[in-house]
Parts: sequence; C-alpha cells; structure tokens
Amino acid sequence: MKLKLLFALLFATHIATASNIIPEPKSFKNESGHFTITPKTALVYNSAVREAATYLLEYIPFRQILSSNKTMPGDIFLTINDFWDEEEYRLTIDKNNIRIEGGGYGGVFNGIQTLLQMMPSEIYTRKCRLPIEVPFAEIHDAPKLSYRGFMLDVARTWIPTERVKRYIDLMAYHKLNKLHFHLTDDEGWRIELKSHPEFASIGGFRGGDSPVHPRYAKFDERWGGYYTQDELRDIVAYAAQRNIEVIPEIDMPGHSKALGAIHHDILCNFEPNTASTNGLDIRNVWCAAKESNYAIVEDIIKEMSGIFTSEYIHIGGDEVDMSQWRACPDCQRLKKEKGLTDEHQIEDYFISRVTNILTKYGKKPAVWHEAIEGGLLPTSTRVYGWKSIRHCKQSTERGYPTIVMPGEYFYLDMKQSDREEGHIWAAIIDTKRLHSFDLSNYGFSAAQSRNIAGIEASFFSELYIANRPESNDYLDYMLFPRLCAVSEIAWSNSRRSWSDFYTSLRTSHYDRMQAMGIAFRLSTPEVTYADGKLSASVDDSSTIYYIDERSGREVRYTKPLECITPEYIAFRSRYGSARSRLTGSAEYLRLLTPTVTITSSMPCSTKAPLTNPAKYTNSIARTTRAAKSGDWIEYRFAEPLSCREISVQTGHIHLRRCLFLKGYAEVSYDGNNFIRTGELIEGGAVIRPTAKVHAIRVVATTRSDAENNVVIGPLRIR
Repeated sequence: MKLKLLFALLFATHIATASNIIPEPKSFKNESGHFTITPKTALVYNSAVREAATYLLEYIPFRQILSSNKTMPGDIFLTINDFWDEEEYRLTIDKNNIRIEGGGYGGVFNGIQTLLQMMPSEIYTRKCRLPIEVPFAEIHDAPKLSYRGFMLDVARTWIPTERVKRYIDLMAYHKLNKLHFHLTDDEGWRIELKSHPEFASIGGFRGGDSPVHPRYAKFDERWGGYYTQDELRDIVAYAAQRNIEVIPEIDMPGHSKALGAIHHDILCNFEPNTASTNGLDIRNVWCAAKESNYAIVEDIIKEMSGIFTSEYIHIGGDEVDMSQWRACPDCQRLKKEKGLTDEHQIEDYFISRVTNILTKYGKKPAVWHEAIEGGLLPTSTRVYGWKSIRHCKQSTERGYPTIVMPGEYFYLDMKQSDREEGHIWAAIIDTKRLHSFDLSNYGFSAAQSRNIAGIEASFFSELYIANRPESNDYLDYMLFPRLCAVSEIAWSNSRRSWSDFYTSLRTSHYDRMQAMGIAFRLSTPEVTYADGKLSASVDDSSTIYYIDERSGREVRYTKPLECITPEYIAFRSRYGSARSRLTGSAEYLRLLTPTVTITSSMPCSTKAPLTNPAKYTNSIARTTRAAKSGDWIEYRFAEPLSCREISVQTGHIHLRRCLFLKGYAEVSYDGNNFIRTGELIEGGAVIRPTAKVHAIRVVATTRSDAENNVVIGPLRIR
C-alpha cells in the first residue's frame, strides 16, 4: 500500500489545474487539499447515466458501483440537474465526495472527461491503480457550440472498426461530440447494404481484380474493406456512450466513381470519350434523370436509417462534374421539362428528390455548400462550409444552419510545414495557426451568427494510404495536437493565448497524449550552424536525435557537433511515440534551382505548360492525356550540375495521383547517353549522381493511373 501511495504522489506533479485542462473550462476554482479514491470508494450514479458510469469504470477500478440518488461521504456521484443545458456540468471535488452534475447525459460525460484530466496521466492507459489523489476544485462549465465535430474519411483509405473506435475515444477525451463519417467516394463504398450487397463486397475494394481502379498508393494489390451493418451499429452505440453522434455521409451525385464502376447503370446515358484515359471510363456522377436511380437511393437511405440514430444523413453535393449532365440527353430533357435554368438546378432537383426520401424515413439532409448554389433547397438543410469563410458567410446569410469548417484552418490533411507531407491547396496549417482561428474576426452579423451550428475539423485520407495505414502513426501525427486546438476553439468562450495553450500542451497534455497512445507531432527543433558546429534545441522536454544521411544512423544529440558537412545532418526530436519532422541547418535545407528545360513525349495543356515546373515553385505542368508505355519526361540542365540528390516525381507534389504507374529513371552524365538508375516507386525516384549531371529522364513502362492527364512537378535538388 505504501508503494501504491508513493506511485500516486509521484504522478501528482502532472495533476491538472485550470491552466492545463483542454479545452479550458469556463469557471475553475482551486482549493487546497486532495480527495483520495481508494478501494472503498463507491461510484454511485443516477439511472439516467448508467452508460457513463460503465464508461468511467474502464478507467478507475471501482469495487462498488451502485445505482442510487443518494451518496455517502467518500463516494463519487454522477447525477442529472434538469435545470441546466444538456452538456453543461459542474464538477465538485472536496473532502467528502467527487460529484458530477450534468444538464443531461452529455453534461455528465463532459464532467467525467474533466475529472480524468485532473488525475495522473496514467489514467488513460486504463491500468491506473488505486489510490488516486485528485485535487479539490469546483468547475462549472458548458460548451460554446453544441456541434463540435470531426470528419473521418474512410472511403479513400480503409480504416477498420477497432481503429475507428480508437478515434472515437480520442474525440471523447477532447469533448468533441460529432463524428462525420465519410463512408463513400470515388475510391470506395464502405457500408453493407442487404438490398445491394455487391456495393460493398465489390466496391469496398480497389485494385487487383476489382473494377474500381487503384489510386494514391498500393497500386499492385486488391485492397480495402467495408463495415457490416452490425459493425456500424456497434460503432454508433460505442460513440453514443461517449456522447458522440455519428453522422454518416453517402457522397452523391458526384464523387461516385466506385459505385459507377460496379453499377454502371447509375451513370448518364452517353458514351464518354476515353481517348485521354487509355480507354477507362472515369465518370463519377449519378444521372439525375433516371427514375431507377431514385429507387436505389431509397434502398440506401432506408437501410441507413435503420443503422444510424442521427437525425441527419449527409448526402454530399460537392464538386459535381456538371459536364456529364450537359452531355446527357436525358438530363437535358429533364432540365427542359422542369424549367430548370442551369445544371446547378439539376443538382437542386436531385438533392430535393433525395431530401424527400430522407423525410420519408424521418431524416434530415446535410450537404456541402456547393449544393445550395442552385437556390432551391429549403433552409432546414444543414450546410457544411468547406472552401472558405466566404462560403460559410454566404450560407449563414441565406438562413442555412452552417457548420464552419474552412479548409484554410480546419482541414487536418493539410501540410503542417512546407517540408512535410500533406495537401497544399488551402494553407499550411500548424497548431499555432489553427489555434488563432476566431469566428469574431470574420464579421458575421448577429443574424448570421445565429445560423452557425458548429465547427468541424476534417481529415480526407488520400495521403493516408501511402503512409502506412496499417499503423496509427501518420494519422495520429496529422491530427494531434491540432485536434486539441479544434476542441478549444469549439468549446471555450474566451480562449486563452497561444502561449498559455502551448504551455498547457507541453507541461501536461503531452503526457496525457502519451498515455492515450497517440503518436502526436512535436514542434520542430531549432538548428543552427556556426564556426564549424551544429547546434539544436527544443522548447519542450523531448529528446533530440541527429541522423547522418550517409549512414542512416540515428544518434541521441547531447552537445553541439563538430561538423564540416552540415548538409548531410538532419535532426528530429522524440517524446515516447511522438516525434517532430526532420529538419536541419540552412545548409541541409537548401535546395538548388539550376536552369532546366523540360520536354515530354506527351502534349501539355496551354494552361499548365512545361515551363511551370521549371520555375521551382509549386506550379505544375499537366498533360492532355494519360501516359502510355514508352512515354517520357526529360529534364535537361543548362549547365552540368553537381549535386548529391535529385528527387523527381510524376503526379501531384503532395499526392500519388496523375502519375506514371510504373517506369524507371535514368541519368545522363555526357548529355547523350542515359544510364538507368532505378525503378519508379509511386511515380517517383531519387537519383544520387556519381558525376556532374547533364539530364535526367523518367520513362513509363505501362499506362498511367485512372486519370486523363499526368502532372509534372518541379525537381527537388540537394
């Protein structure tokens, strides 16, 4: 018993105060002293919060758990206060009891999350032993927004049930309460339907013998999965216990390439021109004129309504390629018959038909903001504003309840620095930038503000498939601690400064996230090179390591390094499973930009010519067709080039798409003859020259991926 008490006291240094609870509570009163949870402590709960009590039992090994409206000294009591808002709570810790009152189930659950943060971080391992000391305090708290969401894309990269549950747990720890579950897209169909079992059994997989073509990675294998209806019901129940509503999304009428590949009849009634795609039909839009399509939609919604308890089903509506409707004689006839003015109103017609089906089964529609551009959808539709704040303001101005999630702040698939993987279309988003987001800075009127229904972060998973989806590392690294900042933005009324928030991360929440098993991202070490010495430092308690790229060995950094070749030395910090990005001195980070001329066997778009990537910016060239075997791209330098490494990549800079599916790289040291240096891996190669380079070339040995073009980006030369 003495050893156990000592262990608890050692962990007391990590016990939270108001300054390091995430998200920061509204009212926190510290008191002197501690309540000790011992084997004699009972958990007493009001019958309305039975599931919350069962949840708490996973973390604290109570020997007694009782349903009652009365408590005795020494107990922990969970109860409902009917006079409060649903998610409002008060946590009181004094010498007699720990008491959590909530306005509803959600309030009690929120109070439990704050209580866990008041405990040693070991509590999140679910292996914490009694006794546990918790400091006296009184906290009265409530969220700013009732919708605090996270969207997880399982369509582009398959994520098994147990891992989905893990992210539900991580959401719950941070008081996020809506899981927007992106179940279908061009790359996959993840929900079992009894009426159409082939949608999942075939459409849940891509590559190999599947009619769904592979994208983004794993090009040589059949890969994927889907959720059975029983698994989905289990996910919904698991989330509900954790105060999280699961909002499913079936993306339509666009983003439906996978479904169109296995059920071709949903597509429009015309033969597409496939000359630029090597014969592949890459259409992805439902035909709005086919009555049979609405029968299929009803089959889908009827079954989904029996699985998901949310009043909303998200039905997509974004990025619809309306040229497919313009080419369809049936859709054009529909347009004329219904008096529709343009293709946006064809989408309105489609979404309105789907909305009527939703209503029939007691559900409401949610859509991406493009779906309201036709002007016909009722204001009962929930709108998700993703492109920009401007679109969120337009949606709220028109009276739609709007989820604010502009990509330049809330898309957690974006890069966190210019030298890491991630999307680049919206912004580079590190935790500091994200934490700076404040709705009050964007001029929402009082009327518009009333239509802000919530805030949501999202993770679209195109890049995940190429970054070890079999593990959690990449997804954890992209989500945390950025999702901690989202939690605070959505919850806290008067948000603390970045300095205070970052201090709470470093001093307390890093340890909690370690115990939660999160492989989160650390801030980047500062590296300097002067007087022949390399020095590195961090602003947290992580440990720095350095890597000599010539040997690949990672060694712990303890003091400045005597070094005459800083361009080969990279640094990274680690804190348990957490890590920073690789960095180095200016000499390591410096990229060369020699004058280069790019040519290709493939014709290029006049809007994205080959002169673009020769500028060494993020500008790309784009061909007018997919590649065929024997196609090539050549980079010829104006002067012979001395360098240690050249990285060449077909496809988008940030994404394995529009690339040479297979091929090889070659180098010329004399300007005439080429030497093959290796095979392309996911469209790219790294060349380490042995002499001055006159030119390099990449050559396709098969057709490219299922796209109608190849993207050519700049070289990366070191």
